[in-house]
Amino acid sequence: MWERVNHSVPQGSVLGPLLFLIYINDFPLAINKLLFADDTSIIISNANPEEFMNSTTLVLNEITKWYQSNLLSLNCNKTTFLQFATTKNREIVFQITAVNSIISSVNSTKFLGLMVDSTLSWSDQIVSLTSKLNKACYAIRMV
Repeated sequence: MWERVNHSVPQGSVLGPLLFLIYINDFPLAINKLLFADDTSIIISNANPEEFMNSTTLVLNEITKWYQSNLLSLNCNKTTFLQFATTKNREIVFQITAVNSIISSVNSTKFLGLMVDSTLSWSDQIVSLTSKLNKACYAIRMV
């Protein structure tokens, strides 16, 4: 999840990363999840569709409370959700809303540098990597 920072720490400074970590130090405690650098991914798993939607709503409510208490706002334009299903028939169709905005559903997303899709296939990652390798090969041939 991405946030628009109304109050921030100085970027490009030596103390910037430390101040950022201090600023968001209690965020994982608010939702009982892990952070990686400045990227937040929340995984919610439940086979029961009702419990899944309730869990999702509860987590988003906790995130919203934390953001408000820390003078931040959730940027819903950069926030997406990706639903994994064991079979195509088990996908739960619903909308996620936060801060009066609908959070977009995507079929694939970049996660820690890898393209991950809803079927957990490698096709999107292979397409992305092939494109980068073609550009690198072209640049090497031009030298």
